[in-house]
Amino acid sequence: MTDGNITAEMRQLFQKSGDEALCEQVYLLSKQLCQQENIIMTDYQQLSLISHLSAMVHRSITKEKVTAVDKAIFTDVSENSIKLSKKITDFLPNLIADEIYLLSIHFEVARQNKG
Repeated sequence: MTDGNITAEMRQLFQKSGDEALCEQVYLLSKQLCQQENIIMTDYQQLSLISHLSAMVHRSITKEKVTAVDKAIFTDVSENSIKLSKKITDFLPNLIADEIYLLSIHFEVARQNKG
């Protein structure tokens, strides 16, 4: 992830979640985990991740469930990306396990970036 400050666009996504402070916490957790894994996201990938995190926080609050996914389509996602995603989804209550797989794509794609 980039080392830049939180932008107005990022702040807007945090607010959209329904709990700006919680969304920012989840983002900072994901940023810390990415740093530990040496995952560097482009600005676009970072905004895409924050948008997804915002939606996850919103679903956690409203207890809305995502449509179940076929886990077979995630066989090419590394175990490390899955584990990273689980750490983040475990931070939020009321999410179904399928959220892990949807979130893992952000980390898996960013792993392809050249540092």
